[in-house]
This record gives sequence, structure tokens and C-alpha cells, in this order.
Amino acid sequence: MNLIYRNWAKAGLLFAIVIIAYIYFYRKQNIALLDKYILLNLAFLMIHQFEEYVYPGTFKDYFNNNLYNPFGFFRNKLTDKGILWVNVVLGWGINILVLVFFSENTVLVTAAIAVIFINGVMHFAPAYKTRYYNPGLVTGAVLFVSFGLYSFNKFYTLGLINLYTSILAGVIAILCSLLIPLTIYLCRAKR
Repeated sequence: MNLIYRNWAKAGLLFAIVIIAYIYFYRKQNIALLDKYILLNLAFLMIHQFEEYVYPGTFKDYFNNNLYNPFGFFRNKLTDKGILWVNVVLGWGINILVLVFFSENTVLVTAAIAVIFINGVMHFAPAYKTRYYNPGLVTGAVLFVSFGLYSFNKFYTLGLINLYTSILAGVIAILCSLLIPLTIYLCRAKR
């Protein structure tokens, strides 16, 4: 299991490169818009996770030393098991589930993109508070926030979403995002 804990984010970067190459060099213009966006969402998530856990890494230490609060929202320290479950099972899993079963459902594609948009915005809060870099901040800003805004604008302009479906996607994204602290709790270190 330690081999997986040490290498999943490195493998994710390789998967992200393969996904982007598949979209832009193999499929080129011959890919459905929603398939393209959910695949890009997954690839950007994998690149973000590389920044958090490989280079420069240290997100686990950052979380446990700066965000962990025994009386606050994050009451449990982040464990290797929790990191794997949050990032691979939830993060990759949601995107793969949407890609395989719901890629024609604009609300669910938008919700999956909104989850990483929320994640990107959430990296700004501690950076603003501490005035220091936190692992994931750069890709959160450059990839997540910009991709989320661009996708929303594109889907809205094309008439794929409207106010109602945007709100629905936002609610789904918030509920999915709340699975993160729940998963951290379930994967906490037992005393």
C-alpha cells in the first residue's frame, strides 16, 4: 500500500499528459464537447494533485499544520489513506463516473467542473489569510478557476445550461465538496 501512497500522484501526472494528448492530438476536433470538458477536468485535477503531493508537494503537512483545527470544520488530521480516498476515489471517481455514464448530462458535467472550481477558490482563502503559498494554489488559480469560469461561460453561451440548471449544478457540486471533510473523518487515524 505504501507504494500506492507514494506514487499515485506521479502516475496521475502521466495520465493527465495522456488525456491531453488524446484530446488534442488523437481526437482533435472529433470529440463531443462535454466529453472533452470532463476529460480536461480530470486531467487538470491530476495536474493539481501533482502540485499538492509531488512538486512542490507537502500539502499533507500544510493541511495538518495550518488547516487542521480540533474544534473547527477540519477536526481530523489528513492521513495517507484519506489523501488517496479524497483524491483518487472521490476526485478521479466522480469525473470517470460522469464521463462513462453521464457525459451527455450537462448539469452533471457542470457540477464536476464546479467541484474543482470550488477547490481552486478554497486554495485562495488560506493564501489570503496567511499571505503565503499553499500547495495547489497555482494550479487551483490557473487551471481550476479559469477553466470553471470558461466552461460556465461556454455552456451558458451555447444554451447548454441556464439559471436553474446552473443552480442545480452548484448545489450538486457543494454536496460533492462536502464529501471531502466526511472522507477525511472516515479515514482519520484511530487512537
